[in-house]
Amino acid sequence: MYFPIGWPKVLRSVDVDFQAFKQVVSNRDKILFASLSDDAFVVWFCKPSVSIVYHKRNSESIQRLGINVGIEWKPDSSMICISTSEGHLILYNVEVQGDQPAYQQFDPPTASLRRDSAELFVKEVIPSLKITLFKEVLIWDGQITRMCCISGTEILVCTTRAHLLRYRWDGSQNRDYCLDLGRIPFSINQQVSKAEPILEDNTHVNDIEYSPLVCGFGITLNDGRAAYLTAPNLKFDPNAVQGIWAQGIDDSTCARVNHKFRLIAIGRRNSQVDVFTIDEITGGLELSHTMMLSSKDFPGDPGPVKCMRWTGDGRAVAVSWEGGGISVWSTFGALLMCSLAWDYGLNQDLSKHNPLVVSSMEWATEGYQLWMVKEEEAKSNLIQMDFVKSPLTVNPCMSNQRHLYLQADDKLYINLEDNLTRRTKLSIIDSSADAYHECGQEQTDGEVENSAKYKEFVDDNECRKQWVVLQLPATYIASNWPLRYSALDEEGETVCVAGRTGLAHYSRAARRWKLFGNEAQEKDFVVTGGMLCWRHYIVVGCYSILDGHDEIRFYPRDAKLDNRFAKIVRVQSQVFVLDVLHDQLVVFGADALVTIYELSLDNAGAIELRCVQAVDISALSHPACIVSASLCRLQDPSPMAHLNRNAKSEMQAPDSLVINASGKLMMVQREEYDVDEDNNPVSLT
Repeated sequence: MYFPIGWPKVLRSVDVDFQAFKQVVSNRDKILFASLSDDAFVVWFCKPSVSIVYHKRNSESIQRLGINVGIEWKPDSSMICISTSEGHLILYNVEVQGDQPAYQQFDPPTASLRRDSAELFVKEVIPSLKITLFKEVLIWDGQITRMCCISGTEILVCTTRAHLLRYRWDGSQNRDYCLDLGRIPFSINQQVSKAEPILEDNTHVNDIEYSPLVCGFGITLNDGRAAYLTAPNLKFDPNAVQGIWAQGIDDSTCARVNHKFRLIAIGRRNSQVDVFTIDEITGGLELSHTMMLSSKDFPGDPGPVKCMRWTGDGRAVAVSWEGGGISVWSTFGALLMCSLAWDYGLNQDLSKHNPLVVSSMEWATEGYQLWMVKEEEAKSNLIQMDFVKSPLTVNPCMSNQRHLYLQADDKLYINLEDNLTRRTKLSIIDSSADAYHECGQEQTDGEVENSAKYKEFVDDNECRKQWVVLQLPATYIASNWPLRYSALDEEGETVCVAGRTGLAHYSRAARRWKLFGNEAQEKDFVVTGGMLCWRHYIVVGCYSILDGHDEIRFYPRDAKLDNRFAKIVRVQSQVFVLDVLHDQLVVFGADALVTIYELSLDNAGAIELRCVQAVDISALSHPACIVSASLCRLQDPSPMAHLNRNAKSEMQAPDSLVINASGKLMMVQREEYDVDEDNNPVSLT
């Protein structure tokens, strides 16, 4: 879930006259942005939003090669490719000048104007970049309609002659793997024996995006049709490429691929977006859902879909229309935000003129900012809108929490359970026995005695939206921006956060943050696979930069934040997902193994964990497409089961393992297990 916050910001270029933007594209890390105009481009830094380098072509180059049409980054951000209106590619080298940063802050000589707060010091190093012309490539194949980077070595160029040309980043063409639409067989699925190529003249690719997890391209044609290009392997041999039609689409405008959920979104001229999924049995495109504005959201017609962009985690998509307006939708079609419902004043008729016309969009790192090119009558501006999101988008282990909170790039918006519900005590003398048993909570002897006359009633209808804004400490977030993971304990007393490196946690009772005393330890590891709280420990899946391997770390909340007090468990692969159910820890890694550990405390209070089971789910999905892996209890234990939990003689039915793979929910029923004399798990069938 993504929600806008604050007012949009207008970004100014180094050149005051340079306000004719037409496209904005980010690099793979979404830290650097390139904005393009007809004769120049600017490279920006994400946070703070400042321009780094400005390059303008001379009049002789414009006359000889044509104006700029599109721009693409090389995956390692070392090169930029620009396509022109006369069918040329211009390759530029992007070099980092390591001698000094692009911006430096100096205090004025007046003592009263000097900085005395850590928040005023920008610790982020803004690199100084140098742009140099590398090569100019002429493409003898008509005009260039779209470019798409497919790997670290190649870029795909689509032309008006129905060709998909593959060029290396050194400017040479990979002729053996170039594609021709007239030779690609198209059908409704991969099981149909009869497949026909495109025979119509003047048909070419209008928009394209590539995803290795989908193993293909999502394309739209200039005649309105949409399709999915796939091949048995990622080499995309021209003799093995096959096209799959998106049925019922004849008015497509743009296409975007969701890598995490393996979805292909097709924007249409009727202002709606059709989202397709790939049928694993037939290999065809199956309509999953449609994103369409209701009459309540906007009674008019905003026009054809102009642009779409998925967030990096695939949990939301931004959509803009040619008639004006933007909207943000969840992965499966819930409308989160729509500018058509904004109040622009009495003099604005949105059905005739919309002041917010967006031609290009791009999400920033972690999805906290949306960069947009806003068109106006004489010029176009680059604007930025800030967002907050649910921690479930990156940390699905929080699904068992009762508290509501959202995370921004440097702060948290918290609404605890006490504010969300009203709790009252009702007398059970006048209530029925059935109502008493509906309490549904295990009670100790003392609790039963104290609650003999009363029971607790929760009224969920009364909700108080009183957000507590928790600002992250400047000493941590200044050098570890942005916030990536966050977690709350069950009581809502401890808040844990993790940025670019390290972690920090906050005690609501003491109202103070705990940071690493040794800053070198904070910089030595990166949280990669979630964060959660178990009893008085903070559990994180991380990668140790110092040792070069993946780990699970347990930091006690009561002790100092130091590796001396942490329990570190080395694992075989990168941790993607963490979850916990009671005293069971679920770990899912890049090796497609779901490992279940039992957690316990010894007499000294130190944590101990024992591997119970490892389940290989590589046959279900690619590890990068696993959204969550958690345990659930399908049946309630017997009323006296909690009294005999520690008894070795009692057998426990293991909890079921629930896997969310690309939005598809699957349950793995585990076998029963017991523990032998040597404390080893034994499988019982």
